[in-house]
Amino acid sequence: MSTHTTGLQHHPRRGTLWMLVSLTCFTGNALLLKVLATARHVDPWMALTFRAGLGLLITIVLFAPSGTLKLRSSFQNWLLASRGVLGALGTAAYYVTIGPLGAGKATLIGNTWTVFSAIMAAFVLHERLGRMKLGGILFAICGLALLTGMAPGTLAVFGRHEMTALAGSLMAAAVVVVIRQLTRTESSATIFASQCVYGLLLGLPVALADFTPLGWADVGLLTAAATCATFGQLAMTEGFRFLSVAAGGAFQVLVPLLITLCSIGLFAEPFSASQAIGAVLVLWGSFQTVIGGRARKAGG
Repeated sequence: MSTHTTGLQHHPRRGTLWMLVSLTCFTGNALLLKVLATARHVDPWMALTFRAGLGLLITIVLFAPSGTLKLRSSFQNWLLASRGVLGALGTAAYYVTIGPLGAGKATLIGNTWTVFSAIMAAFVLHERLGRMKLGGILFAICGLALLTGMAPGTLAVFGRHEMTALAGSLMAAAVVVVIRQLTRTESSATIFASQCVYGLLLGLPVALADFTPLGWADVGLLTAAATCATFGQLAMTEGFRFLSVAAGGAFQVLVPLLITLCSIGLFAEPFSASQAIGAVLVLWGSFQTVIGGRARKAGG
């Protein structure tokens, strides 16, 4: 590894700034998607297509002139292709569940990637799992069971939407680990563009197959949501360039918390008592998992 690349790995302040930008953008994106799904009745596959298309356009405009964007690599590099395919599928899982589950629940389930990525990183990147991490993983899994209805005696029912959201979480975890590897050799623009390319290949045919005319308000909201998602993803990718999977994940734990609070306040999203307990356990377990990784790293 070059000296330049090594130096990029030790800028926590820069990584923190990028993660805060990412957090803000992802929160705005989720709330806009909720409006599109429930108030405007816009097909989530159309929202996915807008996200991928606008994201690719913005990336080309911002990075192609400098030569940091290499679109061909999305098809030539198997790791980039894996990031693109997994990212597209994980995003699709989130988009199609945010309407029926609610922005809070869909995001809480989806963002358990912070826990699953810690497990995957232990095997792939050899990041150590300590007692605190393992305890956090246990808390989060128990909370996930309560939140989704997998635990016996809960009022919630584990159905296809919960299964889809959970599958999306696992794919998102794999994406984060892949991104961590790709940042050693690829630019953030190229890494993000790979998801946009495969997102278009996945979303556009489905959106066109069930196309309904869009009003100007729909187009405006779709554009706003896609812009938030694009800059949120670019900021997160750049943040992981300077932070470990665990440290970067610590900031992403705040995403489901903010979205859930906003969804309850703005859309009156319902939570049963067991689901509320599950949500707290998911958040606490995710936080303990990523903090456990930072504490172990700091202590040597």
